[in-house]
Amino acid sequence: MTTEQQRTGEWGLAAAFDRAAPTYDAMVALSPGYHAQLRTAAELLVERLPRPEAGDRPVSVLDVGCGSGASTRALLDAWAGQAGTPGLLTVRGVDASQGMVLQARAKRWPMGVELLVADAVEHLESLPDASVDGVLAAYLLRNVPDRERLVREVARVLRPGGAVAIHDYSVVGNIRARVTWAAICHGVIIPLAALKRSDVPLHRYLYTSVRDFDSVGRICERLLLAGVVDLHHESYGGWQRDLVHTVVGSRP
Repeated sequence: MTTEQQRTGEWGLAAAFDRAAPTYDAMVALSPGYHAQLRTAAELLVERLPRPEAGDRPVSVLDVGCGSGASTRALLDAWAGQAGTPGLLTVRGVDASQGMVLQARAKRWPMGVELLVADAVEHLESLPDASVDGVLAAYLLRNVPDRERLVREVARVLRPGGAVAIHDYSVVGNIRARVTWAAICHGVIIPLAALKRSDVPLHRYLYTSVRDFDSVGRICERLLLAGVVDLHHESYGGWQRDLVHTVVGSRP
């Protein structure tokens, strides 16, 4: 959702996340594997990033749709686990929800982490060509009306050899996944939101946005058309099998 749409009379996704921000971390903590899956997505991205040495330019990663900072933390942990040199990584987290960014800023971060309130597409368009080494987009792409534009901008800002990871729900083309997602949303997520007096329209939106989102094949197609190559797809186990996916690729 663009900033302009948020200013008009349409239901505002960023405003809904603003309202949900104070309880967002507690809600996602109820989702089995949420943080572990984010960590895996971050690890798949970090595996493809350059390994600078002392005196080199730090590796720069853009975390678009950073929310309350869980994906940003996953990036830092993945980098520490693989590269072991925190000072040689910078992460800029960007999210359209001021409330979510305020939740993220309230947490402790090392130097090199920047958290901004901005529309993801508009922020990408403000960046020069080939200006970042990596982009993580977790639970973002399905929330952007012009997905082609977002993916095109991600590919444009990546340096040669840079990498992107798209991490999200996708159930299109898989009957079992669609049935499971409907059952979980209508039987657990939406009733729980009502019980906790959370933002029920936001959780209903979660259901429909996932139901109507791209298939994994379509996500891969978008990346390939934008010039991203060497794609790898990772799915996850448990009840979320075939529901949660990570697609990672590189810029030649």
